[in-house]
Amino acid sequence: MKVNVIVLFVLTILVSCKEVVKKEEKPLVEQKKEEVSFEKPLINDNLSIKSKDDFLGYWVGDFKANLYDAQKDTIYGNDKYSNLITRKITFSIDEIKNDSVFGHSVTAGNVSPFKGVLREHEGAFDMQVEEFRRTRTDGKFSIQLQKRDSVMKGFWTAFNPDSVKIGSRIFDLKKRLFKYNPENELEYSFYDTDKFRDYESFTDTVNGEEVVYMDQEYFATTQKIYEANPSTELLTKEFVSNLTKADIFILRNSIFAKHGFAFRSKQLRMYFEGFEWYMPVFSDVKKELTAIETQNIELLLRYEKNAEEYYDSFGR
Repeated sequence: MKVNVIVLFVLTILVSCKEVVKKEEKPLVEQKKEEVSFEKPLINDNLSIKSKDDFLGYWVGDFKANLYDAQKDTIYGNDKYSNLITRKITFSIDEIKNDSVFGHSVTAGNVSPFKGVLREHEGAFDMQVEEFRRTRTDGKFSIQLQKRDSVMKGFWTAFNPDSVKIGSRIFDLKKRLFKYNPENELEYSFYDTDKFRDYESFTDTVNGEEVVYMDQEYFATTQKIYEANPSTELLTKEFVSNLTKADIFILRNSIFAKHGFAFRSKQLRMYFEGFEWYMPVFSDVKKELTAIETQNIELLLRYEKNAEEYYDSFGR
């Protein structure tokens, strides 16, 4: 009897769905990147900008592609670049000397130092800064802010627009004070549509012929990621042994996210940027980990390698 195989790519995201796991990411190893290291900036707690010193600190917001709708449609049509339309950026102003300003930007896990000029006018400020031309993704920022306001508006242009997919971006950034909070929680599941495998779901007979229906198993988290907080409580071997690889992966990296680590992984970056509490500000947070977090990371790593990798839409 002839067998027709009908492949149904159905992505059913249940509340118990699991999340995507980073392919080769190790928590402590991940810290060892060839990024520019930087000290914590001089922080000014004033959120309403009245003087130059009030600029000191972190400015966070969406880093949006400066494109026409037709151009965006072209990029959205290519899964490889669809995540480039909007990213979160942290614009850190670390030091101000007279009219000179020094700092670094953090976006998509890239840390780029910059320097430039901050000028004060009668009712506003303007800032022109340039990144250090270390990579093809570096560029220059043009920024304006009205006095007594709390939003920096401006645009960024790549030094070499032809060498990057998106050579111009716009942004509205608000000043935010970073504070480590171990109580920050995961609010939704994580799954990676790029990592899956097909499996035979069930068979049926249609018009006298056997039909095989296929479904997919994904790297995805389960409900268990909401049952424990690896920053506030010691995890047990019994609990971790019942986690999937995606569960372990997300719980482990949630520790780094709470400390403001800037992920280079697209999947991790896109996932954690969905949380209001997440601020990508640091390239290395090893020294900031608590004793509980360090112990939990070591335990999670021991179980991650052999944990169940895939999770199908029926929770098996």
